Amino acid sequence: MIKKLVIFSFIAVLGLYTKAMADSPVSGSILLDTRAQTNNGDVTREEYRLTLKASKRTHDIYAYGEVWLRGFGVTQSATYLPQLQQYSSAPPTYLDVRQVYVEFYQFLTENLDLKIGKQLLSWGTADGVNPTNNINPYDFEDPFKVNNRLPVPMLVAEYYLPHEISVTGVIEPIFVPSVLPSDRWVSAFQPSIPIPSWLPIGKINLDLSMPQQSFPDSISYAVRIAKKALLGYDFSLSYYNGLYSFPVLSSANITTSANNIIANIGLDFPRFSIIGGDFAGSIGDHGIWGEVALNIPQQPLQFNAYILGNHVQSETMNIATKPFVKYIIGTDYSFENGIYLNVQYLHGQSYEIGDQLEGYMLEDYLLFDTYRNFFYDKLKVQLAGMFELAHQNKTGYMFIPQIDWMPYDNLITSIGAYIFTGNSSTHLGSVKDNSEAFIKVSYTF
Repeated sequence: MIKKLVIFSFIAVLGLYTKAMADSPVSGSILLDTRAQTNNGDVTREEYRLTLKASKRTHDIYAYGEVWLRGFGVTQSATYLPQLQQYSSAPPTYLDVRQVYVEFYQFLTENLDLKIGKQLLSWGTADGVNPTNNINPYDFEDPFKVNNRLPVPMLVAEYYLPHEISVTGVIEPIFVPSVLPSDRWVSAFQPSIPIPSWLPIGKINLDLSMPQQSFPDSISYAVRIAKKALLGYDFSLSYYNGLYSFPVLSSANITTSANNIIANIGLDFPRFSIIGGDFAGSIGDHGIWGEVALNIPQQPLQFNAYILGNHVQSETMNIATKPFVKYIIGTDYSFENGIYLNVQYLHGQSYEIGDQLEGYMLEDYLLFDTYRNFFYDKLKVQLAGMFELAHQNKTGYMFIPQIDWMPYDNLITSIGAYIFTGNSSTHLGSVKDNSEAFIKVSYTF
């Protein structure tokens, strides 16, 4: 309680000095986020975050830095793959250096900009889910921030051509994997291990094979050509060559030891080539956008199982042995009565791969977001959600009702819930016991 009073006092002080800081290059925000399970009232998340951003431009050089100071009042379980769940197992308070980069405008030539450092790169035109945006790995420490990305070191060069055409090249020298959520959410993001049901497994050992941080094993690169205002639409084509940022099953060796059956499971990060394209524009008063990404595994992805060490009793299951396509298309519209509606159809989430092994198959999703503002935009009533249209007519659902109250400029208080339901074999239905209510307070300065 004392901690919360201190933070609220800090918000009040910042509010008094907002005008005085208007000309300062430093900005930021404060976030308080508390969540509790709806079925038993257990507190599942208590986060306090201070974000500070600083930027400075001198002639043709722009520098930017962003840090998070985070505190957690609830410890999350992290035993599935602790090395990929580092936020869940972090100490109660820590400093997270997010972005630090320098951008050189008109580098060597007036048409070339160069940016180097730890940064985020946003490609794609869809709202929140971007199959063509593959440079930055995902940050699923908070499983409800589905488009959170990890800033990573990279070199970005953008060259501007006539007629609003640009060419962007990216080099990412080291591999950074995506962050997985805590144990209670893993089933929604990682498929179950296909071990025969007749085997009474006593212990499962997970062996994660990380790529070497050396050239060329760890390097990823990409190029993108974009054209603005072509017949009223923006278009781009992209190519990415890099490592898949989520661990993929590669092997299982099932043995016995002291009358105990042990499953030794291997996971690694395969390399992919991804050819993407996107567009954005409007038809009348309707906004419209879409993305498509052809994922090409550079070698067949297969799960090899050896039962009790006997190669005769072996099985090879295909995960992805041929190219597969992810895509999204969406539209939005603002009605005359003030209601805003956003609808998107998605084929293949970021953590789904291939179309041959159950659990990895690409599923279809219908995403929506609708809201209306009241009292001169001081009150916002919102309902967002997702329908999962899985194989064999199985369905899963997520609903996010939320009310935002903005009594003062830059201050938002939110209450709402994350509600899951559906078939337990779907991604969303598998976590239906994890439904949560939340209250958040955020202030920007």
